[in-house]
Amino acid sequence: MTPKRQKKSSGKSSKNPVNQSPKNTMTPANHSATNAQSTRSVKPEEMSVTAHDHIQAYLKETNKSKMDKEDLNAVLRLSQHLRVFGLLSAVGYLNQSNAQGGKVRERTVPVWGCLLGQLLGKNIKGQTDQDRHNLMSAVVKMTKSESAQYMAMWRKSLLLAQQWNFWARAYSEGE
Repeated sequence: MTPKRQKKSSGKSSKNPVNQSPKNTMTPANHSATNAQSTRSVKPEEMSVTAHDHIQAYLKETNKSKMDKEDLNAVLRLSQHLRVFGLLSAVGYLNQSNAQGGKVRERTVPVWGCLLGQLLGKNIKGQTDQDRHNLMSAVVKMTKSESAQYMAMWRKSLLLAQQWNFWARAYSEGE
């Protein structure tokens, strides 16, 4: 009697449209295709080239051939800030009023603005108040409406930060 019940219950479950429909199941191929879109911008093998381009763009923007010690420290600070506080906080730092002033901020903001502007794919140099406001608006919008994209961008920034550090050291003046 037990085998008949198993057959009946097997028969009932096989008639269940949810179990029969392969379209409703997430196959590894479908899952990979879905993830490919969200992680397309995070390719570790390309991060070094991208970071090199970002450092070169900063040097060109500032008409320098080498990173000075303050520039290098700013890149290292950005890396640490991204790791500890996140992308939104780093962009927020740029957007703060300059009431606190100081040499650290004067050295940090130009480097961070340039690198973060390039990271976000904006044609924003991050040097003017409007540039920094636009960066902040873009990141805030991303966190609210596209949280998966924000997290992917933060992961990308963490990968890039290591490479920014490397290239900043490679292009720094002798100590």
